[in-house]
Amino acid sequence: MYRDYDGFVFQAGGFGQAEYNAGNLSSFVSGSLSNTTYWRYDRFYYDSDNAQSKHIDFWGYTIKGGANYNLNSEHNVFANIGYISRAPFFSGGAFLSSTVSNETNPGAVNEKIFSIEAGYGFKSSWLSVDVNVYRTLWMDKLLSNSIDLKNGSRGTINMEGIDALHQGVEIELKAQPLNWLELTGMLSLGDWQWNNNTVGYFYDDGGQPLANTDGGIASGDRAPDHASMKLGLDGVKVGGSAQTTAALGAKFKISKDLRTGLDYYYFGRNFADWTFNSSDLLMNGEKVYTTPWEMPGAGLFDFYASYSFDLGGTRAVLSGNVNNLFDQEYISDATDGGDGQWQSAYQVFYGFGRTYNVRLKINF
Repeated sequence: MYRDYDGFVFQAGGFGQAEYNAGNLSSFVSGSLSNTTYWRYDRFYYDSDNAQSKHIDFWGYTIKGGANYNLNSEHNVFANIGYISRAPFFSGGAFLSSTVSNETNPGAVNEKIFSIEAGYGFKSSWLSVDVNVYRTLWMDKLLSNSIDLKNGSRGTINMEGIDALHQGVEIELKAQPLNWLELTGMLSLGDWQWNNNTVGYFYDDGGQPLANTDGGIASGDRAPDHASMKLGLDGVKVGGSAQTTAALGAKFKISKDLRTGLDYYYFGRNFADWTFNSSDLLMNGEKVYTTPWEMPGAGLFDFYASYSFDLGGTRAVLSGNVNNLFDQEYISDATDGGDGQWQSAYQVFYGFGRTYNVRLKINF
């Protein structure tokens, strides 16, 4: 046992929205204001007089707006824009070592998000298509990681002001060319990457600024002798989510009571989660990162069927799914080893093989 504390989060806020509609135009604007207060009470490392930390307040807000214009009964265009400023997280944000220390993070600031999208839609009696492009800039993200010190204790590097850029195009369609057939499809092409370099500062497990790997304490936070590290992240791909996804589906209405369907999903350009290795964390050093390992893409098929029937005086539906119909072997998640190669990747997880489920629904 090495900790005994309570973490407290108090939030309050308000929200408002206004809408304007005239003819073929519909629009809205909305905003919110919030306050988040953090504090902790530590019974393990502090006496009763110092057990409660100071309260830390963060004001946040959102501003959003959007409009849609119907060109005619079949065509429309739309656009949305928004800006979000939200409080940092309790752990790894507001507090330097939230599990063992009341020391607050002097570099904690709100994370900001600016996003804009625009699109086009088409809808007829049997076909609907939506296309949109988006660009989202994440700013002032906070990241932290631990490091082993020579005195046997643990330290933390606190990285501030990290930006990421997410942009791409998405297409979605739905068609019913025949009464008994419905087709669906989607395609998403993204370009997500870290957008700048940053500097991280080292602290001991009590939140004190470190001067060296021996555990020596610096003369002050951000003082000339406060150990830091430069991190080269600009242009490195964001990991953990496939940046190319696609899907095709077909639903068949064989009879009034029997329906079946087959879906195909593809995901590619799925980069391993990017992380810091302890060997990368060099006090007063510099590390330039490469794009994480790109996991192999994969395509999966899912099959489903349902049958409705009378059951006594009620109506019942028997349905079932076979997920990953062809038992495709694929990697769903991994952590990059630091060089962008599969040989050094770890925490590699394979996705589920073929699975089944059957459901019976009775409507009374």
